[in-house]
Amino acid sequence: MVATASSHHLPFNARFVRSVCARQGWRHVDLDGGAGYLFAVEADGARVLCGSGAVCAYPTNSATAYTIARDKAFTASVLAAAGLAHVPTELWFVETARRHLRPPGRERADLEAGAAARTYPLFAKPNRGAHGDFAERIPDAAGLRDYLARIAPVHDQIVIQPLVEAAEYRVFVVGGQARFQYGKSEGGLTGDGVSNWADLFAALNAQLQADALSPVIDGLFETGLAAIGAAPSDIAGTGQRLPLAGRRNLATGGYPVGFCTKVDPALGALAIAATAALGLDVAGVDIFAPAAGDPLVLEVNANPSFSSLESLGETALAEAIWTDVLGRALAAAR
Repeated sequence: MVATASSHHLPFNARFVRSVCARQGWRHVDLDGGAGYLFAVEADGARVLCGSGAVCAYPTNSATAYTIARDKAFTASVLAAAGLAHVPTELWFVETARRHLRPPGRERADLEAGAAARTYPLFAKPNRGAHGDFAERIPDAAGLRDYLARIAPVHDQIVIQPLVEAAEYRVFVVGGQARFQYGKSEGGLTGDGVSNWADLFAALNAQLQADALSPVIDGLFETGLAAIGAAPSDIAGTGQRLPLAGRRNLATGGYPVGFCTKVDPALGALAIAATAALGLDVAGVDIFAPAAGDPLVLEVNANPSFSSLESLGETALAEAIWTDVLGRALAAAR
């Protein structure tokens, strides 16, 4: 059955673009049977392609800039060359295919051989991952070996970074301006007054796996239980939170805090500079702000979702940003 707008939950960007087109008198052209993952916008003889999911939603981001930003190791290299503060990032390969095409010393065997000499805890994630997939705190050498065994069948490259204990912010940059910021909370479970913690944890992992994302490991659940003095069989009180450290995204129960359109000057300047260094027009820049010291870039997302804006009820701002992006893209296409 071909999905239609009435039978399929459209992605965030598809919904916003349809609304903007209706308001601006532009033509929205469906290109995938109403699923919302590929469409075009037409006006005054100009046409631009847009999409959702794996497609970069923003037509003002070039293919080169988007592809580089998807690669966390490449992004770190560009930021380093630009002299911008960022989290140190090591690239490692966890599969042996195409080994002859790369310099030696960055293979899984090399990483495992030096595991005992590393400083822990550290943070590991796929080099081209998203939505917190396999983004985990690694406590020790045994934990690193376990992580490599679990991730190898799914991802071919990982990055390793030092664990930074600091507030994390997302700054949204469009057209050289920092448009808004919000803090990113740790993921976690929220009680409903009916289910026990074990059932809530199982439901979270079932949803993650249904979305093709890695489950939260049992150790984080056990640590969260200990933090609030609870047992797996305890009923989770309505609104009660159980922290799941490591992932700060909506998929694992994280949420935006302190949303504002008046961006902190230091965060905004760093986000704008990082976006420009990568040649992007639209970016969601994740930044750590240590209590003592200067902010540093964690990641630059070249295809940021508007789901946080929607969850905050900031749909007018989302539509204003989309109107700006599409207007400039259409003007360039004429």
